[in-house]
Amino acid sequence: MRLFLNQKLRRYLLLIVVITVAAVEIPIIAVGHLTKPVPSDTIIVLGAKLIGDQPSTMLRLRLDEALQLYHQGYAPAIIVSGAQGLDEVASEASVMRTYLVAKGIPPEKIYVEDKSYNTHQNLLNSKNIMREQGFRQAIIVSNASHIRRSLVLAQQLGIEASGSPAPMADNTYLTAKQYAREGAAMLSLLVFNR
Repeated sequence: MRLFLNQKLRRYLLLIVVITVAAVEIPIIAVGHLTKPVPSDTIIVLGAKLIGDQPSTMLRLRLDEALQLYHQGYAPAIIVSGAQGLDEVASEASVMRTYLVAKGIPPEKIYVEDKSYNTHQNLLNSKNIMREQGFRQAIIVSNASHIRRSLVLAQQLGIEASGSPAPMADNTYLTAKQYAREGAAMLSLLVFNR
């Protein structure tokens, strides 16, 4: 009898885990594929890891998305956001700026926010730049797995924003890892509001 109850309990717990994962991950995936940008005052590009003094694949995909939006006239300015991590040779924002300038964006159209270490700080500090510059609306650019949490945080901070999901890296392991990470972060945000 005890063995039967243990098996039944394990199945029940497994079902709860599966339902929880689905409830968290499905909206992340859906928003990451369905969100469309709205013409705005600025584009906020959220930072990601550097490889030496170059953008990582994930960050390059974000920057290329921002370039496309800028050239299509979605916004006349870009805010690049990200501090220098302990294992990085420069701030993410400075490397992002260099990349965008090399691709033809006028330097005066790029605002550098290099004090933030996480998404909440990225958006809070970018909001301060928006206020200083009189920008009212933003397009948030990050990879598809990160857009839902970014938009939820922007809403909590009172930023009027749409999203423009950049593609994920062409690497199944990295993509699965990013979605799992975002699922945990989103669950923490929904449960603990942080």
